[in-house]
Amino acid sequence: MKKQPHFIPALHFHWLTRWYDPMMRCLFPESGTKAALIALAHIQPGQIVLDVGCDTGTLTVQIKQTEPGAIVYGLDTDLQVLDIARRKAEQAGEAIILQQGTATCLPYPNGSFDRVFSSLMLHHLTRQDKQQMLREAFRVLKP
Repeated sequence: MKKQPHFIPALHFHWLTRWYDPMMRCLFPESGTKAALIALAHIQPGQIVLDVGCDTGTLTVQIKQTEPGAIVYGLDTDLQVLDIARRKAEQAGEAIILQQGTATCLPYPNGSFDRVFSSLMLHHLTRQDKQQMLREAFRVLKP
């Protein structure tokens, strides 16, 4: 059986994960901030987009809702948040590809994506892992 990689969950403890979305809605202007981030990316129909460290899928779903013609992937290490993201996408009626994986070793070929997002995730990584994650993001971006 494959051991799940070590990581720091969204609110530091796995038992708090179910409270992540309600806390974010109360404490952080998430939807406005993420809408601005998406607008800056100028996503076009047919483009392929990756949300690294997608967590509970808030940004991932918002990307798909903003540009329904895009193909949107979400990647996270935490199976618990991926389950929440999957339910969130289903409730929104959005087709999103959600996968388990690590930001420092993206499971995609070179040049696979038109846009790569990462929001509220880098603080979970060491300096070395941040650098590796950014190398991976550039690797999977199309030239």
